[in-house]
Amino acid sequence: MHRFSELRMRVWRFLGRGVTVLFIPHSHLPLFKLNFSIAFLVFGFAAWSLLTIWAGWIVGRNTDYWVTKADNMVLRARMNYMVSEVDKAREFLDVARFTDRQLRQLLGMRVQASRPAEGLGGPTSSDRAGLMSLLSSGRGAQMDPQTLHRTLTDIRSESERRLASFQEITWFIANQRSLMRATPSIWPAAGRITSPFGYRFSPIRRSADEEDEGQFHAGIDIANSPETPIYTTADGVVRIAGWAGGYGQMILIDHGFGYTTLYGHTAKVLVRVGERVKRRTPIALMGATGRATGTHLHYEVWQHGRPVNPLKYLQVQPHLLGGLDNNRS
Repeated sequence: MHRFSELRMRVWRFLGRGVTVLFIPHSHLPLFKLNFSIAFLVFGFAAWSLLTIWAGWIVGRNTDYWVTKADNMVLRARMNYMVSEVDKAREFLDVARFTDRQLRQLLGMRVQASRPAEGLGGPTSSDRAGLMSLLSSGRGAQMDPQTLHRTLTDIRSESERRLASFQEITWFIANQRSLMRATPSIWPAAGRITSPFGYRFSPIRRSADEEDEGQFHAGIDIANSPETPIYTTADGVVRIAGWAGGYGQMILIDHGFGYTTLYGHTAKVLVRVGERVKRRTPIALMGATGRATGTHLHYEVWQHGRPVNPLKYLQVQPHLLGGLDNNRS
């Protein structure tokens, strides 16, 4: 205890000692001096140290604040960009959906049923307005990531639906194009119709005393001069090319989609079995082979194995065959 008191006395005596600071100017000014105690110097040094530490803490805190604020501004800019991109994607999907509906209506396809607005693949106008308000208020960083993920997932799902729909439309157009090219729709030869489709009296009698008997004529007869070119009326594959009893030199072409065409009484066959032919391809020359009374083409159209009236499909005028003349009645 005595030693502690003695030590304290020595400290107080040391702190009570004076320190003189002398300023000597390099002019005629008088000397200037300051007297301080060691205690005052210690107190000043401690106060300066605390002030420096406090100032450093304040500066560091403000630095973190400005760095955080700059990060928030960058994040807000990125969120604004993301929202604008989402809006663009939404607009493109809206255009794609509208185009999809128009194409389906134009092609006579089934229009897909509308889905609820929440499931169409993106935020509504009010959602986007709320998001922009959230960003402008500086709270964009607090946006729920699950909401953004759900929005992007909806857009992706809608994009997949639109892609599937356009693929279906593409398939439908390709199928319709194939059906169009497989449908017999042009005149097989130039000439005039001498016998229509349906029941008729037989043009050939076995004897002069034999009475005419009604018979069903499964096609039409087109008469013209010998070796008039005969054309296939649709794309297809030759199944028969040769002699076939009363049909004479006959050609049978399978067009697909249930359509088949027959060309009888030809003088010369220009194609072979298995050959793939296009519409307007020359396949034979007109003649009078088989059971015929004169030069003509017997033309039949079959649909799903049953003969139908060829005039039902002859909607293209004969001059489209390449300048051939035809006076059909």
